[in-house]
Amino acid sequence: MDVRDRWESVSTGDGRWQPPAARAAATMVLLRDKRVLLLKRSMTMPFAPGMHVFPGGGVSSEDLREADPLKACAIRETVEEVDIALSDCRLFDRWVTPEVEDRRYDVSFFFAFTEDEGRLVTTEADDLVWLERLTALELHQRGELPMLRPTAVVLQAFADGLADGNAVAATKPMPKLPRMRPDGTWDILHAETYEVLQARVAGPARAETDGATMPEVS
Repeated sequence: MDVRDRWESVSTGDGRWQPPAARAAATMVLLRDKRVLLLKRSMTMPFAPGMHVFPGGGVSSEDLREADPLKACAIRETVEEVDIALSDCRLFDRWVTPEVEDRRYDVSFFFAFTEDEGRLVTTEADDLVWLERLTALELHQRGELPMLRPTAVVLQAFADGLADGNAVAATKPMPKLPRMRPDGTWDILHAETYEVLQARVAGPARAETDGATMPEVS
């Protein structure tokens, strides 16, 4: 079933497309001065090829043995992908892959400050860059630095200084689920209650899984 048929099934609730369960995952926003670390995913990757992302991945059986599996996952993936060891990090945001995707993740976004430049030690990415936060967003807006929507939204929050000075809210972030509307805009829903948190926002033009163009709807 192609992406358009999946979208039509989700929007009408006809049951033809059963969205796969979202796998628990975690990612790490690494901050160094005013710069943020981004990895360019290899074009051979089955999920988000060519996208610029923060280090991260799915929760493993090893992580599940820890008191906080999501935090353990974020710290472990940071070592495995960019060779930066962290003693701690803070939870900042949470996003769930849209229902039309055939690979779905429930991703918790953590952040930490570091002085370590790191190095690329994973075959899942082709490049590692440290960019000024605003520069990264400007490049993304010009189409020169492709990102998934949650990456760009989180990066914008850090560019606005929301995490600087320990200004992160103490409550756990709501799990946000983007869902496309018939007019082509997107609603951001609470992934567990389906309450609309934001309505009619601009959404991704391409699917996360393979980069295919999202369907035109009317």
